[in-house]
Amino acid sequence: MTLKSKILAMGLLIAATAFGAPAEAGVITLNFGGLGFSGSAALTLAPNVAPADPNPNCGTAGNNPCRTDPASAYAITGISGTFSNAANGISNAQITGLVPINPANERDAVFDPFVPSSLSFIDYAAGAALTYDNLFYPTGSPIVCDFPFTGTYLDVFGMAFTVEGGYIVDLWGDGDLHGPGTTTYGIRVVQGANELANQFDGLNAAVPEANTFAMFAAGLLGLAFLPMLRKRSLAV
Repeated sequence: MTLKSKILAMGLLIAATAFGAPAEAGVITLNFGGLGFSGSAALTLAPNVAPADPNPNCGTAGNNPCRTDPASAYAITGISGTFSNAANGISNAQITGLVPINPANERDAVFDPFVPSSLSFIDYAAGAALTYDNLFYPTGSPIVCDFPFTGTYLDVFGMAFTVEGGYIVDLWGDGDLHGPGTTTYGIRVVQGANELANQFDGLNAAVPEANTFAMFAAGLLGLAFLPMLRKRSLAV
């Protein structure tokens, strides 16, 4: 094993253990707000294992190509924190959980193959649904459908979580919708069959302590490479 490989392996190990978190996952805080919305969400992230395309006939004649999740995605597996929405009288309400993904078959006659296989729907009223995939992108979201904007921590489908009071919140990223170097987010709030808010863009989101977050991302990346490095060290 060369000195360069040893240094790389040591650096990845340090990054992977920097938080004192389990090797399989880590926690970051995503703060978001704007236009009367605000929240602070501690997200548990884990290396993503993309579910299979839920259409068992995908890729065959008369069906769409099989889908998967982007390689740069990490799975959001847990959430806690608080959420506020002034217009609906929600103030520092507790975030009670993540809505689990429920991968859905395509609903359109022509389905975009870029759409992640984690895409899920919540049909909260007749003819009304919200979409989510609970994917997080430390290096910025790629194009995941025919919406051609990138760069936010969440893609255009976003994540869905529950809030005390019977609310479901869908937070998504619109990428650099307003030009290169800018990022913006959208949000929807529903309660039962009622849509209380639907703001397409205009929110901001940030991860505090960017250097720590970068180390966290490097740690997750390091976990993916460790088996390869171990095999190489045994072979040298």
